[in-house]
Amino acid sequence: MTVTKPTSRDLIATALRDHGEVLHEVRVDDLAEEDNVVLRRLGYRLVESGDRAAFKSGRRMLERAANGRIFPAPHKRWWVGPGRRTADLEAVLNPYSIELSWRDGKPRWEIGGRLWLHGVDRDWRWYPLLHVDTSAEWARTSVCWIRLGRRMQHAV
Repeated sequence: MTVTKPTSRDLIATALRDHGEVLHEVRVDDLAEEDNVVLRRLGYRLVESGDRAAFKSGRRMLERAANGRIFPAPHKRWWVGPGRRTADLEAVLNPYSIELSWRDGKPRWEIGGRLWLHGVDRDWRWYPLLHVDTSAEWARTSVCWIRLGRRMQHAV
């Protein structure tokens, strides 16, 4: 028996079949784009649906489209920059990772990594992610803006 990795089109077809109630407003034109665009479009809808099974399917689609390194949806509220005061903050997450997780019955973006503050290693911490600046050099958490170091590479 050979186990094959499902293709992008297999993931799209499965999502349409299994989660039609969430994706009821999808038009045929939406599926005519490149596979990665369709995977992201459907994946973000499934993730934000509030259904755990749809969340898992959507996350899998986003991981396939991004080759394992997913970012929050490209929405204006995510891509803003830090203020001038924040630029003086000496904290940095290095290395860091952005994770999409299911907490308290809803999807949450979280950012975590080694927090270095004034040259002191503060160990690994996770923060709810609110914003990322356009160049992905800074991330806003519920605590403050934190400068980002290098991104961790995840094994897919």
